[in-house]
Amino acid sequence: MRAVVVTPSDPIVSLAQAKKHLRVEHGDDDDYIADLVAVATGWLDAPDGWLGRALGLQTLEMVVPARLWSRDRQLPFPPLVEIVSVTASDDGETTVVRFKAGHDFAGNGDEKRWLGPAPIRHAILLMVGHLYGNREAVSTSAAKPEQLPLGVDALLSPFRVMSV
Repeated sequence: MRAVVVTPSDPIVSLAQAKKHLRVEHGDDDDYIADLVAVATGWLDAPDGWLGRALGLQTLEMVVPARLWSRDRQLPFPPLVEIVSVTASDDGETTVVRFKAGHDFAGNGDEKRWLGPAPIRHAILLMVGHLYGNREAVSTSAAKPEQLPLGVDALLSPFRVMSV
């Protein structure tokens, strides 16, 4: 049962927040930094993300076998906000479930702030900083080439949802 994003979330980290974290004052790298924020967020966010949860408020849709939906109504990618709609297929074999999941935002414009766990937001900033400062997958500054660690596992592991 694969979920698809119907309405994506707003960015968890704004361009202004990322630039402040990176201490970048010029606008030359704005598009690049915005891409790095999207990459870091996409690596973590549902439905394909490493955390197995929805970060920003988004609408998801799943096609579920009707027999499973009738007895076990658990949906993936917490936190569940609301079930938007449940539609049975014409043949009664499947059920399409559309739902909202994730954490909301407060404020507007540059003052907009994600209301999810601070360690996740900070991990995204660390990933952006890592990717901005290390534009290759390996470091050759040491005696031997080494893969660069992301350094965010400890912050994120309490939030990861593991499937059984």
